[in-house]
Amino acid sequence: MLRIKKFAHSDVVFRFVILMLILGFYPGDAKAQQEHKFATAMFHFNVQYVAGGLEGFLPFGFEDLFTSWEMNEKEAEDMIIVESFEPVLDLYLEHPGWGVDLEMQAYMIEVMAERHPGVLAKLKTLADRDQASVVSFHYSDQLFIGYGRPAWEHSNEETHRVFEEHDIPLSTSVFCQEGQAGMGMAAAMAESGYETMVWPKNLWIYQHGEFDAAPYYQFGDLDLVVGSKGVDYDDGDNIVKLTWTFLNDGELLATCDLDPYFPPFFKKNEQCLQEYEDRLQGLEDEGWDIATVEQYVEAVKDLDIEPAQLPDLFDGTWQPGSTKGVLMWLGRGGLWREGERDNHVRTSVAIAYRELMAAQTIAEVAGLDIDDELREAWRLMNLGMVTDATGINPYKGEIGYGVSRAGEVAWHAREIIRRGKEALGFTGTVKIDTLNGTVDPAEGPEESTIEAQAPMEYLIAAGGRAYEEKWYTHSQDPEIYRLDIDVAAGEPRFMFVSFPGSGEVTFTPALADDQPVTYTKADFNFEDTDWPMALANGMISLADGWFAVKDQAYTHIAAIIHNNMDNVIFYDETATPDSAFTWRFYLVHGSVEQAVDFANALNVYPTLYR
Repeated sequence: MLRIKKFAHSDVVFRFVILMLILGFYPGDAKAQQEHKFATAMFHFNVQYVAGGLEGFLPFGFEDLFTSWEMNEKEAEDMIIVESFEPVLDLYLEHPGWGVDLEMQAYMIEVMAERHPGVLAKLKTLADRDQASVVSFHYSDQLFIGYGRPAWEHSNEETHRVFEEHDIPLSTSVFCQEGQAGMGMAAAMAESGYETMVWPKNLWIYQHGEFDAAPYYQFGDLDLVVGSKGVDYDDGDNIVKLTWTFLNDGELLATCDLDPYFPPFFKKNEQCLQEYEDRLQGLEDEGWDIATVEQYVEAVKDLDIEPAQLPDLFDGTWQPGSTKGVLMWLGRGGLWREGERDNHVRTSVAIAYRELMAAQTIAEVAGLDIDDELREAWRLMNLGMVTDATGINPYKGEIGYGVSRAGEVAWHAREIIRRGKEALGFTGTVKIDTLNGTVDPAEGPEESTIEAQAPMEYLIAAGGRAYEEKWYTHSQDPEIYRLDIDVAAGEPRFMFVSFPGSGEVTFTPALADDQPVTYTKADFNFEDTDWPMALANGMISLADGWFAVKDQAYTHIAAIIHNNMDNVIFYDETATPDSAFTWRFYLVHGSVEQAVDFANALNVYPTLYR
């Protein structure tokens, strides 16, 4: 009897288990495994896409055939907002349950407030109901990873002011112009109230190869997700899936992949908008949550999923395979390379930056009541730093956009310095120390004329163009030399200087000018064997305890490192042909701290004599 009862009981259990399997349940599980599916999108809009407009863009004679191409700055900005930005807003307004990230410079908010208040009202509606995450990390779409942190601080301060003035909620997520990203951004983001970095997948893959993305990563004290990289995660309790429906120039969606350089064809296209809308609707019908990055990260963290750890990552941009990283903005020529002036533009901006830092310092010491004037000067400074003045394919109008604003800033700054000296009662030369915030009468030091032998092997290549290099002793403690390379006017436009490097690279990441890091090149697997670096404060390590520091007032091009050789190469293929110029480097033999202090005193917190 007992055996018969036991068999009967087992049969009941067997039948129950079969039933549960059919219904999708498993015996012994406390709960069913949960699946969470998210679809995100990051629309990167840039109202400075054609900085300065398109007047003079067409070759002589063609402008009469295509009069619609001859747009001034405001007309180009208006076209971007009306033809590509507003249609995306309208799409999401029709679907209140769909979230989206809309990234733009704060300057675009100002343009809409001034000339397109109806469009700004639509954006505000989406943002107020937490449907649109309005992402902004800089006032202008500037090359912030190429300059010292103070420039970005003023830019970001202006960004917050603009968003507050127009009552637009500022997203806690960060994505940047040209996908600029760097590990040093974590602390700067935290101090400014941001919480989540969107790191471009190609910038990661180029440095370390293909990988499976975790739901999110630890980024300093913040969070990071890999932009445009899908997630397929299963920890036994939860399944998390993430797909990106869009991460690109936002201008391209509504216009069927046409960009603002082609005004006659850059028009809203209903078919492309409908195709994207149908795609999102299909995802929603399949159970995907059309969410913002903020909503996605919050949901994942609510599942008690721990963040993964990041590998070391160099500063860079989102499409390094096609742009050679930052080299496109700091030395590489584009389609119209015969007209490019990368070093000319970037050094002009660096000079203006130094003058403005000095102007701000003397204004504070002298008690000048010019806050609005300084704020406007920094606004122009940020506009002048725009990426499009040196890449991807800048034409003469965009180059002029950067240079002219830099010149205007320098003029304003020197006028402020004059008034500051007058208010302080100084008639002679003064020493303006921007790091310590002091102004004192002092004669400026003479540049060293003590010629020296080169302290290391090096190589200069100018393709036959005439040049002369000279080494000077700059300091004995620490041991510092100055290298001036004086290049005559002429052709070609290609030039480089190579210094001996090593298997390790020490530099300071963008926005972390006083926090050097050391990376081992063997830990990376660069797709094209090399990696260009912007060097915001100009410093990079060489061999045998030496450091190179580029003087950004003379030389502001990328430094290139390689994973199969140790040289550090400063490279330019847009060298100005119609005038002479000088490249200047300092070679520091000392501690890392000494090299960082020297670089920052030169390029970030300069001391000027005026």
